[in-house]
Amino acid sequence: MTPAFDVAAGLTYIAQTVGSAVMALVLLGFHRQYRKSYLLHWTLGWAALSVYHLFTGLTALAVGLHVPATAPTRVATAVISGVAGYLQIGWMLFGVYELVRRRPVRIVESRRILIALAVFGFLVSLLFLSSDVQSSSRYLSRVAVRALAAGISFSIAGIAVWRARARRPGIGLPVLAGALALYALEQIHYVGLGVVWYVGGRLLDYTMYLGYIDFLLQSMMAIGMIACLLEDEREAAELAAVEIEHLAYHDALTGLPNRPLFIDRLIVAVAQANRAHQKLAVFFLDLDRFKDINDSLGHTVGDTLLKAVAERVRRCVREGDTVARFGGDEFTLMIPKIENIEDAAKIAQKIIETLKIPFVVTDREMFVTTSIGVSLFPADGADPETLVRNADTAMYRAKEQGRDNYQLYAPAMNARAVERLALENTLRKAISHKELVLFYQPQVNAKTGAIVGVEALLRWQHPELGLLSPAHFISAAETSGLIIPIGEWVLRTACRQLKAWQRKFDESFTVAVNLSARQFQQPDLVEMIRSALHETGIEASSLEVEITESNAMQNAENTMYTLRELKGIGVRISMDDFGTGYSSLNYLKRFPIDTLKLDQTFVKDVATDATDAAIVSAVIEMAHSLNLNVVAEGVERQEQLEFLRRQHCDIIQGYLFSPPIPAEQIDTFITERRPATA
Repeated sequence: MTPAFDVAAGLTYIAQTVGSAVMALVLLGFHRQYRKSYLLHWTLGWAALSVYHLFTGLTALAVGLHVPATAPTRVATAVISGVAGYLQIGWMLFGVYELVRRRPVRIVESRRILIALAVFGFLVSLLFLSSDVQSSSRYLSRVAVRALAAGISFSIAGIAVWRARARRPGIGLPVLAGALALYALEQIHYVGLGVVWYVGGRLLDYTMYLGYIDFLLQSMMAIGMIACLLEDEREAAELAAVEIEHLAYHDALTGLPNRPLFIDRLIVAVAQANRAHQKLAVFFLDLDRFKDINDSLGHTVGDTLLKAVAERVRRCVREGDTVARFGGDEFTLMIPKIENIEDAAKIAQKIIETLKIPFVVTDREMFVTTSIGVSLFPADGADPETLVRNADTAMYRAKEQGRDNYQLYAPAMNARAVERLALENTLRKAISHKELVLFYQPQVNAKTGAIVGVEALLRWQHPELGLLSPAHFISAAETSGLIIPIGEWVLRTACRQLKAWQRKFDESFTVAVNLSARQFQQPDLVEMIRSALHETGIEASSLEVEITESNAMQNAENTMYTLRELKGIGVRISMDDFGTGYSSLNYLKRFPIDTLKLDQTFVKDVATDATDAAIVSAVIEMAHSLNLNVVAEGVERQEQLEFLRRQHCDIIQGYLFSPPIPAEQIDTFITERRPATA
């Protein structure tokens, strides 16, 4: 090896060392910015390559200075060079794997591979240390073996990158694949040089120029890596833009189109249907009593159920139809090119029947029904906004008809909707103008005739229509949510009035207050009642809250929990309209109630109808066996009273004694009935 060769080799080693170190720093900067794991592997690979070139150059310098092969410095440089050379191969391959496969290498496996490569590089570096061994033998063991491993590895990497170019257009992958392939060929060429040196006894003359070729190929590989990174970021930006657009126009929970996308599609469909003189249908779906599920079982269960509902509805329609989630538990459906009204009705019925099949959520069987409104283009609207509004109106009509059904839009529905909206607005004003009043209907001991309490009944003193019963406005109050503030006002007003009567007449006097279904689902109901009791100073046992049988059974488990909380503060509980709903005796036994109220439909003909008489007798006997009091509503005639007394009914309420009357008239009623007559 001539001095000229040593100087040239030294310069190339310096250039390769500096170039590799610069590339490692560049990739490290990119990694800190983009946080891609393959950049970290490549950074470590280039750093290892820089170390390899540095210590290989120092070894060459030691050879030129005739340092013995067994000298510690030469052994150390050989070991560091060998370990770094093999680690560089591993890290480079890990980076290529993650770039091509789009997933990280397993940490445990990568560590094992790197340890194995480091150990192998260490052991190989310690071969042929004796001074009498030819340099060609050391070259074969250290350089040629590593070159063979690098050649095979980078050939495989180049093929993998080349195959990946079909999935990712651009110049980055082809450039990197070409650079890896050429670099692999050069490494194989080093193996050939080692064999020639070992057999022929000398290196070929052009070997002094291979360092420049190394530097050129490594530069190509660096350019390919940077190009791959930039194209990878461009693709990530494009995917992010697509994802943002998807999120902007699709519901995050169900994956269905959202309101803006549905309206956009409906605009296009209406224009096409108008040009082709075709019909299209818009459906508006609302799940029945879905709020009860969210309130009782939690939003996680509710969300899971919504996804299952969305999937079932989607399966009910064709490929070209659009199912969208409008918000909450509301869904819309657009059917273009529909032939007639009957087809729309069949689709609505199919959806209703499909949703009736029980859902299984978290090992819990759940039953869901839906109310559907349908509008048709062009009969029910010439623009998307009108079609959706009219379908929504028809859906509310389906709710009013008992839920779990569909309604086709009819112009008269709009008049009802306008009337309902006007009623809601007027009712809001009635609250602020203090037009709501409470009437009270006495409850009388069946045996003694003494008044034992009253039931508070809401009335609306309308400035134009006069005194209105709840039948005229309670539905609007429920739908609009006004029932919540109204219910709280009723409770507090009744409790204050009760306290006044107790001071004047009897501490054992009670008041019964009705709770609506929506009130009963409020999470702060118990706290609100506790506050009213504390504010008015009445005993909890003086207040009786009434729930209807049908409301109690809407969500029996939640009802049981709330009733137990109410019993915990001492409030008495009454089940109203008993016999008209569908409660099971099992739940009746488990509900912590104090009183059953017989519905007036059974009391009405109790003296003349044997069936009603048998039902009333059986209910009274059953209630007493469960230690419950019985209140009979709607008692209007003496023969009804006599029958109920014979059956040992506890309390009587009805027009036979008094209709609902204002609070000031109750004072007179109580005074007139003292002392009580048998």
